[in-house]
Amino acid sequence: MSTNYLVNVPKLKGRENYDDWCFAAENVLLLEGMADAIKKPLAETATSVQKAEDMKAKTKLVLTIVASLYIHIKQCATTFDLWRTLKNMFDDCGYSRKISLLRNLISIRLEDCDSMTSYVSQLIETAQKMQGTGFEINDHWIGSLMLAGLPEKFEPMIMAIEHSGININADAIKTKLLDMSFEVKSEGAFIAGKNFIVIVVINMAVSKIKPLTHSMAAATE
Repeated sequence: MSTNYLVNVPKLKGRENYDDWCFAAENVLLLEGMADAIKKPLAETATSVQKAEDMKAKTKLVLTIVASLYIHIKQCATTFDLWRTLKNMFDDCGYSRKISLLRNLISIRLEDCDSMTSYVSQLIETAQKMQGTGFEINDHWIGSLMLAGLPEKFEPMIMAIEHSGININADAIKTKLLDMSFEVKSEGAFIAGKNFIVIVVINMAVSKIKPLTHSMAAATE
């Protein structure tokens, strides 16, 4: 029995959700073995079978687009034409878009989010959108921004990370923050989070001291 993956693709409405639609739609075509249809034009020498497969891929994409956008794609003869048309319409990689995303990225704060997971997800998603516009932002910067958006009560943990020698990158900081998966809004969660931070700092200090102790012991033997 075939699986209807299209139900998991958000309906394309326009520029506001183009990035999410593009990601989901491309992965559906990958699952269907049709991804090549959006990467290169259909050859003039294409066989009837290849043309039929291309038409299927185009139809799948059309079903993931809101009806109000049909007027812009009715003249698209192939999947590649349709994909390129939508990209030209909604994939905003201009300077204004980059500035808007940058402002959003540096303004994300944990206290404005419902949870640590939501905070991390928003930050990474915005950074990925920036990278999609051609704006270069490396892992070190993303990890640093994750720490910069934390409230003052996280200062002991940030200082511990700074002096631990840990390589600050997106994956390392994301993992540590998600380990703290507590809600930041409630008072009880604040107390739990504060205690957890103390534990994290102690563990990081111990992990740093152990290698030093072993090396000093070896040197005295």
